[in-house]
Amino acid sequence: MLFQNDLIPENVFFNFLQTRKWFLDWVSICGGEPTLHSDLYDFAKKIKEMWFLVKLDTNGRDYKVIEKMIKGWLLDYLAVDLKHTITLYEQSVWVSLNKRFFDNFDKILKLLLEGNIDYEYRTTVIKWLHNADDVENMAKYIQGAKNYYLQNYIGWNTLDPNFGGQPFSEEELEDFRKIALNYVKNCVIRN
Repeated sequence: MLFQNDLIPENVFFNFLQTRKWFLDWVSICGGEPTLHSDLYDFAKKIKEMWFLVKLDTNGRDYKVIEKMIKGWLLDYLAVDLKHTITLYEQSVWVSLNKRFFDNFDKILKLLLEGNIDYEYRTTVIKWLHNADDVENMAKYIQGAKNYYLQNYIGWNTLDPNFGGQPFSEEELEDFRKIALNYVKNCVIRN
């Protein structure tokens, strides 16, 4: 696996980890969508063999990869992006998604709710894109989830400079958190 547009070869990465063995506990595999890489399993296995804990960030697109990694004891923590309500998901990501994506997303949710891996769902909330009803519907969808993080939008570094998103106030975020707590075990505002 190569990193940052193939700028960091794998051996350089593992040599770096070796020098940080006594300073780091976790390695977070993120950026883009890691489950697109066919060598993700082997990559995570090498990290675990170095005695690091592994966190994976995913958009939930590939149940089989996630299931295999969990069954292989390669993941210590899974972070799943929940972009919007299922009915408005495609409009919020501006990509057409097929039934397979949503089936995978559902299967991952079931796996996490019934399993014992530590995990979180997280939504970056954006004014004009999300409202209190959306937060309630997303929390209902992941009902019973261990951790749900609401991340306030920060608009300084977007791919589209004309995006126009705005952050919510602390009071609005707190209202969202209270709504979500009706459905999930823990809801935290992450700034």
